[in-house]
Amino acid sequence: MSDSLAALLTALADDELIIGHRHSEWTGFAPHIEEDVAFSSIAQDEIGHAAAYYTRLSQLGHASDADRLALGKDTVDYRNAIICERPNGDWSYTLARHWLYDAADSVRLEALESSADHELAALATKMRREERYHLLHADTWMKRVAAGPVEGRTLLITSLGSAFAESAGLFEPIVEEEAAIEAGWLPAPSHELRARFLARTAESLEDWGLPAEVHAGLDRSAEFVASSSGDLIAGRDRPGKDSPVASHGALGGRRGHHSEDFKSLWDDMTSTYRSNPGAAW
Repeated sequence: MSDSLAALLTALADDELIIGHRHSEWTGFAPHIEEDVAFSSIAQDEIGHAAAYYTRLSQLGHASDADRLALGKDTVDYRNAIICERPNGDWSYTLARHWLYDAADSVRLEALESSADHELAALATKMRREERYHLLHADTWMKRVAAGPVEGRTLLITSLGSAFAESAGLFEPIVEEEAAIEAGWLPAPSHELRARFLARTAESLEDWGLPAEVHAGLDRSAEFVASSSGDLIAGRDRPGKDSPVASHGALGGRRGHHSEDFKSLWDDMTSTYRSNPGAAW
């Protein structure tokens, strides 16, 4: 099979698996029961999508089964974007990441519907129908908080500043990207998909009265914080040690370089599989 197609499928699958695992951690802990159910459902969808990608990989001879691809590898073999593995933090950070991830995934799936791998294109079409509800859920929360009390708006904007800084990792070029584009597996390069993502998210932020400059010119040394009025101001201090962007840059995940947060996630996620490798579930 094509190494470039395998690299693409692995990155897609690992993103979905890891963000799904993080979402699942809200089960029993969300702010209210409706969100407990909603995040559990979204997590189930994301992990199901990961399973579909892993299954496609196994069909192409990359490994014996999807479980092994998902849970039977070491941390350095995962190709998920670093933003996916960050701890949930508070509700505002989870919401900001949820919205950014699903906005990015919408752009990605839209492009993949034209993939030269017909199985991947069909998966993208199916997933888009399901993922639109995830983005609708995130959009609804963003609008609600943006129009709500200043305290919630302030927390959301601060979290958006942190999460946007790492959203670049969702569009970090995959290994063998040039070959994947040449073969048609990936219909558009990552930098083009990121440009579409930034344009769409900026439009949404403007519609909701949130500052579009939250993702304009962000770098690893800049942090955007909200003022008492809920407007965004820029500071040049590095994030504090507890910030989601403090301990690692946005990039590296597509090459197997992960944050300090990943090891504990991997331990929890794979513990049952590692206790009995190859078991049928």
